[in-house]
Amino acid sequence: MNFLQIINFFGGLALFLFGMNKMSDNLHAVAGSEMRRILKKLTNTPLKGVFVGLGVTALIQSSSATTVMMIGLVNTGIMTLNQAVGVVMGANIGTTITAQLIAFNIGHYAYVFVIGGVILLFIRKSRKMEKWSQILIGFGLLFVGLNVMSAAVGPLKDSQFARDFIISISSNPVLGILTGTLFTMLIQSSSASVGIVIVLAANGLIPFEGALYLVFGDNIGTTITAWMAGIGSNSTARRVAMVHTLFNLFGTIVFGTLTYLGFFTIIVNRLTPGNVFLGENVARHVANGHTLFNVMNTIIFLPFAGLLAKAAIKIIPESKGDTLSLGEPKHLNYLVINNSELAIEQSLKEMREMLRLVHLGLVVSYEAFKDKNYKKQIRVSRIETAIDYLQREITLYLVAVNEKTNADDIVQKIPALLHTVNDIEKLGDFTEDINNILNYQITAQKVPLCPSFTKMIDDLHAKMIYMIDLSIEYLEELKPDYTYKIIEMEGRINEQHHNLREQVLSQIQNGECDAAGGLNTIDYLDGVEIIADKLKNLVKAGSHNFIYKQNPQPMDQAGD
Repeated sequence: MNFLQIINFFGGLALFLFGMNKMSDNLHAVAGSEMRRILKKLTNTPLKGVFVGLGVTALIQSSSATTVMMIGLVNTGIMTLNQAVGVVMGANIGTTITAQLIAFNIGHYAYVFVIGGVILLFIRKSRKMEKWSQILIGFGLLFVGLNVMSAAVGPLKDSQFARDFIISISSNPVLGILTGTLFTMLIQSSSASVGIVIVLAANGLIPFEGALYLVFGDNIGTTITAWMAGIGSNSTARRVAMVHTLFNLFGTIVFGTLTYLGFFTIIVNRLTPGNVFLGENVARHVANGHTLFNVMNTIIFLPFAGLLAKAAIKIIPESKGDTLSLGEPKHLNYLVINNSELAIEQSLKEMREMLRLVHLGLVVSYEAFKDKNYKKQIRVSRIETAIDYLQREITLYLVAVNEKTNADDIVQKIPALLHTVNDIEKLGDFTEDINNILNYQITAQKVPLCPSFTKMIDDLHAKMIYMIDLSIEYLEELKPDYTYKIIEMEGRINEQHHNLREQVLSQIQNGECDAAGGLNTIDYLDGVEIIADKLKNLVKAGSHNFIYKQNPQPMDQAGD
């Protein structure tokens, strides 16, 4: 294999990966929101989760995308770990469709799909039409890349040294599985690595048994994507990645042993046309081995889905802050919606959860600023997303209450409650703004923040957190004694904001400090002042029992 052939092989791999990503990303864009809804609604049992995971992955052609979607749902509390276990198993089956398509050897028609996609791209009349053109182009390039790789490795058949080397690695169960794992971790696509295995096996460079070992390793290696998606997520989301790893690891141990003993190879050979031991229909045998491994692995471990979840919980203990709901409503019970008073109480409890998330976001962003912790920085955006989700859910709940009730006092409360929910959602936006100021703007400064500015931030942060704590306590039962404390704290923050702002501006004008640091500090001071105002609005609305007071109309002098 000369230098040009090596370049062609990796060029083909690059085309394959590009085509796979292009197809998967655009399929995800076309069907992603609907897939998210299906994952949330139809996975209440592990068996249903298997079929949903299979269907979603078959449609978007990426088990990694399905797993990442799941981790996002689990991270926000929309899905539970037990629901995710079945979806993981189904996603593993769904991803084998790519290998089946490769084995059909439709690479001869690869350019037909590319041409069709390009034509569709030129005549596109909508965003959706553009996405489908990209899907066709990606699908075609996937097979173009396979053809290039196959042509590049063809000469290796004539090299005894190369054949002996590849066979020695793939035929050793441990080396074969480890090689497949590491390679898939490197390129982050089990479909691509299985495709390469099919190409090598079809060209007679590796035996069928060795191809299976590599495929088993590919299934372990693909879990790296789930671990990467779990970075910065809560412990429950990381447990999804652990379940994915345990499932494929245990399956590899079972079927690796069966392959070593010769049983699994015989089963695949009997279920597939042609005799693989005579070199017949090798590509189809490898693809079927991949599919059969995941199907049988699911059948074996599905009854133990609960045990897999428990093992993941045992390995990854609950971390600090994970007890807080990150998006899934805890109190919005639609069964009590006819009892409008109780329903309003439930919505107020959910607003407390929103405020808790605001508190968490501000604490995490401040800790990230102090510790220079990137994981905490990126966690703030996830918290803000959870706040947005709760705001939508509470809004829908209040609208449903409004439609069900005939009580005038409840109808009068709904507008103020909706306004309060929006105010808390804005607090989430300002939390992300503060995170950007602390962890992006200040970090990007050429000169470190001076100690006096850091002290200002520390002092205002403490006051802001105290005010939010008071507001959370206030919302528990609309406690009147907290009203005055919160309004007083808002006045103190406003006064301090004004004085510090003038002080910083003076230092900037007199050249006594770094201008960028001063302006960023002012941005932070302004953000805290806005948050304090929003919290005061919340308390003022509550003090009026969430009923907007109408200005009295002047009496008609001609009237009674």
